[in-house]
Amino acid sequence: MKKIIILFSAVCVLLSCEDKFLDLDDLDSITEQVYFDEPQNFVDAASNLYRGLHSPQATSGDGFDMITDYGTELSGYFQDYGQGLNAASDTDLYWDNGYSYIRTINVLLEKADEYVEYGYGDLSDIRVPVAEAYFFRAYQHFRLLKRFGGVPIITEVTNVDSEILYAPRNSRYEVVQQIIADLDLAIAGLPETATGEDLGKISSTAAMAYKARVLLFEGTWEKYVGTVTDFEGSGSGSQSVAYIAEAVTLAKAVMDKGQYQIWNKNDDPNMDNNSYKWLFTLEGSDSNPGGYTKASNSEFIIQSIFDYDSGNRIGGQFTQINLGRNAPTQIALDMYSSLDGLPIAKSPLFQGYATQSDQFINRDRRMWGNFGESVIENGSRPIPVISSVNNSNLSNWKFTSWNNYRTVGTEAFNYPHLRYAEVLLTYAEALYERDGSISDADLDISVNIIRDRAGIAPLTNALVASNDLDMLDEIRRERTVELYMEDNNHWNDIRRWDIAVDLLNTDLVGYVIEGTAYETDETLFDPDTAIYGYVENYPSGVGPVKALIIDPVGNRPYNHKNYLWPLPINETVINTNLVQNPGW
Repeated sequence: MKKIIILFSAVCVLLSCEDKFLDLDDLDSITEQVYFDEPQNFVDAASNLYRGLHSPQATSGDGFDMITDYGTELSGYFQDYGQGLNAASDTDLYWDNGYSYIRTINVLLEKADEYVEYGYGDLSDIRVPVAEAYFFRAYQHFRLLKRFGGVPIITEVTNVDSEILYAPRNSRYEVVQQIIADLDLAIAGLPETATGEDLGKISSTAAMAYKARVLLFEGTWEKYVGTVTDFEGSGSGSQSVAYIAEAVTLAKAVMDKGQYQIWNKNDDPNMDNNSYKWLFTLEGSDSNPGGYTKASNSEFIIQSIFDYDSGNRIGGQFTQINLGRNAPTQIALDMYSSLDGLPIAKSPLFQGYATQSDQFINRDRRMWGNFGESVIENGSRPIPVISSVNNSNLSNWKFTSWNNYRTVGTEAFNYPHLRYAEVLLTYAEALYERDGSISDADLDISVNIIRDRAGIAPLTNALVASNDLDMLDEIRRERTVELYMEDNNHWNDIRRWDIAVDLLNTDLVGYVIEGTAYETDETLFDPDTAIYGYVENYPSGVGPVKALIIDPVGNRPYNHKNYLWPLPINETVINTNLVQNPGW
């Protein structure tokens, strides 16, 4: 029998530190010949597909939320996406990398068919790696969908003369249907759990959780954004109601399996109610004050596994760059609730802005976990001169090792791509979107488990009604603060909720000035450095006040066209059947 040979190649990515931080896929340089005549060949090939999970190094595009209303670095490196200043480019790394992975995946699936055809064995022998391939084909198509909308669906091995490479784009509706079909095949073929030596592999439960993410994203996109971003000739085919309903069902199914739980060690006094903070840097027992190791964590559903001793570390300058580039705006700080579970504008516990440290009193522990390390006790840090680098005097400490446990570049905590907290939030949001209401019982098995770890009071219908709140807004608030900086959730969320056009096409606020030490102490803030002036009626926790503008609306012509990236110009030249996204 003839040998089936495939050449695997991946792109070597050089991550430049200093002032730039490239947002590329974490691909190793690998070239090897693999003979697909026994099951282990497929296992090895499928293992290479995990390189396609976005890298922890990513700062935008598919990484963090620095380009949203939370972004304080205005260097122009990716920031122009959030300002609406980006232009179409000749090439796009996400397009190129995505389709490179999809081709590799399709080769594996083609060789699986030949494995049976040529009599090497039965399809059941390679069920799991084939199912992994289906998952990653869905994953890569979803990344492309989030970035570009409708894209060409590729489900066959292509060469330079393949007709499909010159075909029109598929609509977003067709792409979603393909993603769902591939995820269903993955769910059917994957093992239910991935533990022990398989930790970090995709299980059927993980694929279900990921499918719930896809369904909620697309269901709400179609509900709120509609066809505004559809390219000419897209047609229609909204399945919003069905997708949202299925997201409820899938999220609940994952919850009912009981495989995952929120990592909450707040009962341990050594943890100082900071379980959320330590969750993201768990390594050895010295990585946190409670002595817990990463083995204690069953919250991460899809994760990249790192190990210090073996040399498999996150690498680069992830922690160092993360500290400044994901520092908070005033808008971000004000999103966190007080301990009574109320937004600060409604809470009698909120202490105001007289000093910067006052803002942190009686607040959500996630606020402390993310930004509290930089706060001066009973004081305020000086406001930096507005520049293109970092316009916040606080640092971001999420994903930052405690007490110099690891030096920069040697961190080896596991990195989450999807965790159980998101499933709980998906359940609550999708349920409310489906029914227009949510019971206290359903809140207690979802959002309130997360709020308990954050140290804030439960979300209830009575709390909402008696304080004139909006339940959907509060569920969205929970999602925003809980998933901050993870998988670019905030960027994706504000687009699918169709609020990005309002949040980003406005003045970006850095600090409340009125009624604070910044108003009276020029050693803390020099008014001459307010080059963009002030918002006179910023809706703060104490009512409309004067606040410092760090990026004015004149720099932010963001509109609906910016919900999607333009297709790479070179692709539209090569394939004249590709219609560009509207406005580009």
